[in-house]
Amino acid sequence: MKYCHVKNQCLVIRLPGEIDHCQAEDIRQECEMMFLKACVRDVIFDFTGTNFMDSSGIGLILGRLRQVQPMEGRVFLFGGSPSMEKMWKMSGILGKVTVLNTIEEMKEVYE
Repeated sequence: MKYCHVKNQCLVIRLPGEIDHCQAEDIRQECEMMFLKACVRDVIFDFTGTNFMDSSGIGLILGRLRQVQPMEGRVFLFGGSPSMEKMWKMSGILGKVTVLNTIEEMKEVYE
């Protein structure tokens, strides 16, 4: 898998440098395969290497949120730059997800 791996029912998605419509669709398809292969309850989006995201990235996050909500799962965002954080805030998703600020917080989710 190029973007995703599962650890202890947590799907970790390492996002590329730029997320546009084409990239978001590739990531979405990979996520769908992971949901079929493994038992996934929580999702972590790792934005550590991401410097650009358009609205399709927000759609990607909201789609995973819809997938895990019936199982009382959660969605987490990690490693966002100030511009990513601004995009999250403007989109209104911060009330629906949890932002992780340290690698230790991220490890607590999947360990």
